[in-house]
Amino acid sequence: MKFNSDMLKIYFVAGTQDVANKADFLPKVEEILQAGATAFQLREKGYNSIDNPAELTELAEKCHQLTQKYHVPLFIDDDVDLALAIHAEGIHVGQKDEKIESVLKRVQGSMIVGLSCNTEAQVKQANQLNGIDYLGTGTVFETTSKADAGAALGVAKLQELVELSRYPIVAIGGITLDNLPETMATGVKGFAAISVFTQMTAVPTQMQKIKAIVKGRGGKLCFQHV
Repeated sequence: MKFNSDMLKIYFVAGTQDVANKADFLPKVEEILQAGATAFQLREKGYNSIDNPAELTELAEKCHQLTQKYHVPLFIDDDVDLALAIHAEGIHVGQKDEKIESVLKRVQGSMIVGLSCNTEAQVKQANQLNGIDYLGTGTVFETTSKADAGAALGVAKLQELVELSRYPIVAIGGITLDNLPETMATGVKGFAAISVFTQMTAVPTQMQKIKAIVKGRGGKLCFQHV
């Protein structure tokens, strides 16, 4: 699957640790995909996540069946071996994961590559590399979904990084329906989230609201740089 920045518009991230009952995970993934998510990242990480390799591979394969059914890319978080084994469309790595240079060498252009970049220095470094497809940037707002999220950037800083980056950016971290308009107005190509999706109750209605905001992009923000 060839990369298109439209894939980043509504980017669902989750693992079994993000739902109360693991049996509900795959049905929730399918529900969100069916309602219009444009990408899904399997992020099986942290407390109460699956650490058995065979079980994780089985889960990833089932997720891939769902993403293929709805014609969206599957990204694997921080596990190149798994991504290659199941022929996932993409891999996403953070600054503390496997070195991006190693990832690019291993995948050899066979999949979409995303890299987390949260500072000017990290974005500038990414700009010097070829083979990256997009950057994940955040946390934009305070979040409890990721224990290692760090301090919130805010939308003004996010816009600065969007303008600095040669790659399209997907925003992540603490994004809700309320702050999504100002997030999209920074010029990001889309947003990624965990809890906004996993905690949805009226999925079709809420996803329609999200799609309307993303399509309208929330208006253009203007910040004075000082």
